[in-house]
Order: sequence, then structure tokens, then C-alpha cells
Amino acid sequence: MAYTYLDITNEVLARMNEVSLTSSGFSSARGFQVQCKNAVNDAINFINHRELNWPFNHTTGSETLVAGTSRYSIPATAKTVDYETFRLVKDSTLGSSGGGLVVLDYKEYVDRYIDQEDDTTVQGGVPRYIVRTPDNNYLLYPYPNKAYTLKYEYYTNTTPLSAAIDVPAIPELYRSVIADGATAYAYQYRGEVDHYQINWSRFNDSITDMESILTNRFDYVRSTVALRTSMNTSVFPSIA
Repeated sequence: MAYTYLDITNEVLARMNEVSLTSSGFSSARGFQVQCKNAVNDAINFINHRELNWPFNHTTGSETLVAGTSRYSIPATAKTVDYETFRLVKDSTLGSSGGGLVVLDYKEYVDRYIDQEDDTTVQGGVPRYIVRTPDNNYLLYPYPNKAYTLKYEYYTNTTPLSAAIDVPAIPELYRSVIADGATAYAYQYRGEVDHYQINWSRFNDSITDMESILTNRFDYVRSTVALRTSMNTSVFPSIA
């Protein structure tokens, strides 16, 4: 079974006992067919807002830094950015050995390093710190003195489906979750409260299952034990 915007919309229309759409007539849909198209996007939007870090929305960003510029913007599609993943790409031509950047609190940056933005005598270099700014963008210290390449990872906000052949970012394994949510919205549009509540409950339960499968992952446990030096046996002799 195909997995496109058209296919899921037709699945919802079939559940509602309505006439299905064709690829040629998809963009010119009318009446309740349009509402079912909207319901599919509403369901996908709800799923994406229920969890910040769905793995299927994970991606890697790249920025070519500008010499003398300290502040940069995150992509317009970014929902959340993992600041611990910021790293410079190794580039022997530019004298960059690469490696991760240290996350620095913005207030500490203001207290200790903001002179780099105000004092023209301050020299830039290879960035060592990444700072999340109050407007949810980022800056670097020291500011770059060359066009280094920066990489980082983030989770995206998906764009609404539009064309009949558009494919959801949500894996096809969970197409029934989208269909359940879209069906609930369709019943809501019709004012059929009982059917809406049944489908909405199933929709929410299915999202909870998705969260259990896709987001509750513990790859390993990091030890926080602080090791101490061994005791001096001459002061604390062993007990026989």
C-alpha cells in the first residue's frame, strides 16, 4: 500500500463513507474532502507537538562561519537544538583540528567574554565555546577568524503536506496513528461527538505507544562515582 498524502486522505474518506480522491483531482477537492485533507495535517501536527524529540525528525545542520561574526541563527525549521553536539569540522587548510565545543551559559558569557563584540582590539580565533542566546539562537567564543565549518544536530518542525504525492516524515509503520487522528478530527468537524471521542482516545493511546517505542531509550548508564585515592596503609593498617 502506498504511503502518500493522497493515500492517507482516502483512507480517512473511506472510514467516513465518503467518495475518494484521485491524484488529478486532489488539488481541486471540495467540501468535506478538503476537511479530511486538513484533518491529516492536523493529526501529523498533533503527533509532532506531542513529543519534542521524535527520532524521525532528527537531522544534522551545517554552518560555514564568517570571519569576524560571533552570532548566528538556527534553521527556521528547527524545533529543538542539541547544543552538546556542536563541533568544528577538521580542516588542516584553516588550521582547525576539529572537535566538540563547550557549552557556556549566556550570563557567564556576558560577564566574562562579551568584550569580543564591543572592543575592536579583541582578536578572534578558533571557537571553543558555544552559547545559546536568549532569542534561541547561538553565538561563539572566540568569534571565528576564518571560515570554519560548524556542525550540530537538531529536531525539525515538519512542513504541512501539500501535494498528493507528499510522504509524511512519520514512518509508514505508524500510518494508522495518523489515520486515527485524522478520523477523529473529521468526526469533530461533523459534530459527531461520540465517534470523535472513540477515535481521539485510540489516537492518544497510539501516540503513547509510539513514545514508549521511539523515545524511551537508554543506551548506557553513565557512572557518576567520584574515585578517591587509596588510603595510606601505614596510617590505616589492614585488619587481620
